[in-house]
Amino acid sequence: MTTLAPGQWTAEEAWAWYEKQPWIRGWCGYPSNCVNRIAMWQEYGHEEVAEQIEREFALAESIGFNAVRAVIQFEVWRFEHDSFMNNLEEYLTAAARHGLGVMLCLGNDCTVPKSRFRPAVFGEQHIDWGWHSGIRQGPHTGDYREPGYMLLDEPEYERDYYDMVGELADRYGQDGRVQIWDVWNEPGNSNRGTMSMKAMETFFSILRAKGVKQPLTADGWGRFEQSEIERRAMELSDVITYHCYGPFGNLVALTERLRSMWGRPLINNEWLNRYEGNRIQEIFPLFWLERIGSYSWGLMQGYSQTYEPWGGYFLREDFKNGKLDLTGWQHDLFRFNGHPYDPNEIAVIRRFSALADEREAREKKEKGQG
Repeated sequence: MTTLAPGQWTAEEAWAWYEKQPWIRGWCGYPSNCVNRIAMWQEYGHEEVAEQIEREFALAESIGFNAVRAVIQFEVWRFEHDSFMNNLEEYLTAAARHGLGVMLCLGNDCTVPKSRFRPAVFGEQHIDWGWHSGIRQGPHTGDYREPGYMLLDEPEYERDYYDMVGELADRYGQDGRVQIWDVWNEPGNSNRGTMSMKAMETFFSILRAKGVKQPLTADGWGRFEQSEIERRAMELSDVITYHCYGPFGNLVALTERLRSMWGRPLINNEWLNRYEGNRIQEIFPLFWLERIGSYSWGLMQGYSQTYEPWGGYFLREDFKNGKLDLTGWQHDLFRFNGHPYDPNEIAVIRRFSALADEREAREKKEKGQG
């Protein structure tokens, strides 16, 4: 049995929290008029971004979603601090207005090597059209073996990262609009191995020392048992978050393995890859049936172009020989004009969201009668 970290919830405490939540269903990503997180959080163009966030939150609410996952951009906090904090406050207020709990993600190993890293530039953001994430040489190209890079790797910025976590914990650690702290996205990805281990553990320690009331988690994404940093992430987590973009059968097997390994509530906070058979029609009902939290990738087709294939797909032999069909979208649910990519998918989301609400209302009534 894994020894609990100081301040970590027991499995029983995690289940007690989880059972009080509605069935969590939402999405990850940026508003459609943002190519990246700098565009999303910076001061430049904020009014237009905020207006689009409001429209997309209303759209998500209309189909039954009740959660959204947002990733912080350190550079915006560091170099445009006051406007960033104001923009984050607006974001949380808008989310609450539409019944959306926010999973706030702090650290991120999905990045590019130093040879491709470009320092943050504020203002109009460059877009590479036709490429996933709007970056021709982004983290999904599949053609590099160097470790990914971030400013955290520079000693002069490490303390600033910890200060950011501490400030956010002080401001939002008792705020019900933040539903979950996602301490680290995909630790060990981008060939980083254990490079982020110290910072990830420190983030957990800071949040717990501040006494935040929300659960903490960090995302398993790939090798799970084989990866030292992923295993450590799950050992430190109050609830277990994991990513799976693979076929339905792989998802079922992985979910069962994680359930038996950790005995804690499960939340899949990245999924939806139509090219791999990872589709709404099968997976969303499964999550409803098993009461697994769900955040698919992408709401509306946008400048970040996550409807396009990961760049690495174009290097695969099964694409080159015509056996991999990359027509259609990889992620995202709605077109720029607000119409569904596939109305059948939206019908499934609406149906099972309504069933979840009915189930929860019935269970509350039964407990009240008891």
